[in-house]
Amino acid sequence: MKRVLVTGGSGFIGSNLVKKLLEKKYEIVIFDNGFRKGFGKVEEFNDKVTLVKGDVLNIHDWKKLPNDIDQVFHLAAINGTKYFYDIPDKVLEANVIGTFNCLKWISNTNAKKIFFASSSEVYGFPEIFPTPETEALKIPDPHNERFSYSSSKIMGEVITINFAKKIGIDFSIARFHNVYGPDMGFEHVIPEFIRKCVRGEKFMVQGSGDETRSFCFISDAIDGVLLITDKKQMQNQIFNIGTSEEIRIGDLIPILEKIHGSKISPTYKPFVKAGTKRRIPDISKIKKLGYSPKILIEEGLRISYDWYKNYYSKN
Repeated sequence: MKRVLVTGGSGFIGSNLVKKLLEKKYEIVIFDNGFRKGFGKVEEFNDKVTLVKGDVLNIHDWKKLPNDIDQVFHLAAINGTKYFYDIPDKVLEANVIGTFNCLKWISNTNAKKIFFASSSEVYGFPEIFPTPETEALKIPDPHNERFSYSSSKIMGEVITINFAKKIGIDFSIARFHNVYGPDMGFEHVIPEFIRKCVRGEKFMVQGSGDETRSFCFISDAIDGVLLITDKKQMQNQIFNIGTSEEIRIGDLIPILEKIHGSKISPTYKPFVKAGTKRRIPDISKIKKLGYSPKILIEEGLRISYDWYKNYYSKN
C-alpha cells in the first residue's frame, strides 16, 4: 500500500485531497498544527489516517514522522488575504522555512516524489491573459505586505525544484487559481460575500467590482492535483490549476441574489495595496492530461452558499 504524507492536511485543500487519496486506498499521514481551524476536518476521517500534530517550522516535530513515506504533498502554509496584511512575517516564515524544512526532512526518508502547492499570486501583475506557466514570476512591490504570500510561494517553488534535483526525487508544482468551496474558511471573497448575504450585513465590496478572477471549485482542483502527480511523464513540471471561466467580482452579486432570493445593494470601496485587477489562467497544458473543470461558478456558489448558510444558522 502506498504511504503518503500530507502537510497541512487539516486545511481546506489538504483535507479534500486526503478524502480523495483515501478513496484510492492510500495509507495517509497528516502533519499539521491546526493553525486555521484546529483538527475538526481530520476527525471526519476517524481512524483512517495517522495525525501527527506539529509545526513545519519546528525541525524536531519533523522527526515525529515516519521515514517510510513514498510521496509527500506539501500544502502546509499560511493563506488568506487577511493574513498577508496582518502577519506578513509569519506568512513568510511558515511558507518559506516550512518548505525548506520539508525538503531537508525528505532527504533523509524513502520518499521519491513531492507535490508543492503554489499559487496564481506568483505572477504578480501578469501581462499575458490567459496567463501561461511561462509567464515571469514577479514581486510588484516589496513594500506591500500583500506580496508576502506571493514571494513565499516563489521561494517555495525555487526551494522545491532545486532540492528535488539535488536529492534525486521527482517534483510536481501546481499554481492554484482561486480555489473555493464549502468550509474553505472565512478570509476569502466568496465566503465573505455569502456571510454578508446570510447575516444581512452591509454589503461592502473592496475595489471597483471590475476586477476579474477565475474561481476553481475544490473538487476540480483536487482532480487536477491527482492528474499531475499520478502520471510519471508529467513529473518535474509546473501546472496551472484553475478554470478558464473568468468573471468580474461585481458579477458575483446577481448570481448571489438569485441564490439568496433577495436584492443585494453593494457599495464599493477603493482597495489600497490590492493585487492584480485581472486573473485568468491558461490551462491548456493540464487539459492535455484530460483535465476538465466540471463545476461552473453558479453551481459552485450555490453549493458553497448552502454550506455557509447552514453553518451560520448554528453559529
